[in-house]
Amino acid sequence: MNKNIGHNMPPKTLGDFFIIDGKGNSTGRIKLTNTIIKKYLKRRYDKIKDKYFSVSVGDSEKPGLRARANTGGGISFYFVEMPKGKKLNGKRFNPVYHTLGNFPEISIDGARKFVEELKQAIKLGKDPRSIIEERRKAKKLSDVVAEWKTNVLLKAARFAKSTIKDTENRLKIWIDLESFNPRTNKIILDNKSDLNIGNKKMVEITKTDLIAWHAAISKSGEYQANRCVDDLKVIFKWAVEQKIIKENICKFTKDELNTEYKRLEDVDPYSLKEWRALRRAAIKLIKKNPKILVACMGILLAMYTGRRYKSEIFSLKWGQVDWDANKVRLPKTKTGKSEFSINRLSRWVLNSLWKHKIKTFKGKKLKSVKAGYLFPSCRKSKLPYMQDVRKTWIKICNLANVRVEEIYLLRHTWGCLALEATNGNIKAVKDEGGWKTFEMVEIYSKYNEKKLQKHSQVIGNFLARATA
Repeated sequence: MNKNIGHNMPPKTLGDFFIIDGKGNSTGRIKLTNTIIKKYLKRRYDKIKDKYFSVSVGDSEKPGLRARANTGGGISFYFVEMPKGKKLNGKRFNPVYHTLGNFPEISIDGARKFVEELKQAIKLGKDPRSIIEERRKAKKLSDVVAEWKTNVLLKAARFAKSTIKDTENRLKIWIDLESFNPRTNKIILDNKSDLNIGNKKMVEITKTDLIAWHAAISKSGEYQANRCVDDLKVIFKWAVEQKIIKENICKFTKDELNTEYKRLEDVDPYSLKEWRALRRAAIKLIKKNPKILVACMGILLAMYTGRRYKSEIFSLKWGQVDWDANKVRLPKTKTGKSEFSINRLSRWVLNSLWKHKIKTFKGKKLKSVKAGYLFPSCRKSKLPYMQDVRKTWIKICNLANVRVEEIYLLRHTWGCLALEATNGNIKAVKDEGGWKTFEMVEIYSKYNEKKLQKHSQVIGNFLARATA
């Protein structure tokens, strides 16, 4: 290595003989991948350890694009422009180097897309430096999302409060990467490179970035990942209208999204026997470990009422409980005004929670924000009420010796049992369970009919064998 390289000399590169595992071409280019950039390119630079020496390699997929391990340890992309024509002395013009951005803020696909834009601009006689300057001033996705929320989401009268709340929560978690849920935080930490599109400029985001983002969210919930894509579709469309970007790349085919089944048709609700076992297990667990009383009571209230455990049960305030009318009043949602009756079982839960409140929040603590909720959070978090009870739910299922399913299945179970108990009174079940349409409840009726048909077939087969 030449130790006499000075500040007046351009840094050397190893691109001309950059060969990895026998791959590469005669020009020293190779198809750039995350592995090459993160592993091989960085490793070669670390071996050299010369402050005047950089390591770079050209991309075989997009000639002119190079990745470079800089002297500071970071990795950046740049574009090599070869001016056309010759100088007066017959020699070619020196190449012009344009820095595109740092990896991974700009992805490999994003860098290739950028180089293609620059080449097209050069063909039209434009100065690539002006394009690069525009790119530097471009807005990040997180900034555009904030603008869209202020100017569209919060102003549009067509959105229900629940829709606004759900959309804001999704964007806060999967764009801003802020969550109070330990499980979600772990997913964010483990997949931060794929999820960090909020810090990327909208013009640099590619379809590949969005697919990786969707795949990472799917680890938390497949349906939720699809809803996040729906959110971005609207935001990207608005960004096109505002001339922030030229085209809406957030377009997913059916095959690129997670397959969604009609929840109510494909679930297998718990039987009455299983429901009873779960109830007994929850009560037993409270006696065994009083520290999880609140979590267990939340699950029990969901079992007794059939209401949505996250959006309706855990966020309940004591001011919503009407003891005289035997009603619990819920805020207006997408299904309109809603309430449910306090039956014998749910009253026991409410009385137990009230006693727990008086015991836990004494004196001045009674005036605290958490004391106003039926299910106060036991952790130090910004949200005053409980959110994640999955660990407790798994303990209940294991103690009851019952299959572990999503907690939402309790609502399906309640719907089936309620229809059976009311002799098929769909209206009563719809109103009490808080469903928007009769069709949603009718699915439970169909499920019960299928169950009866199955039992009828079993009986028929038994009688056939008996009379043979």
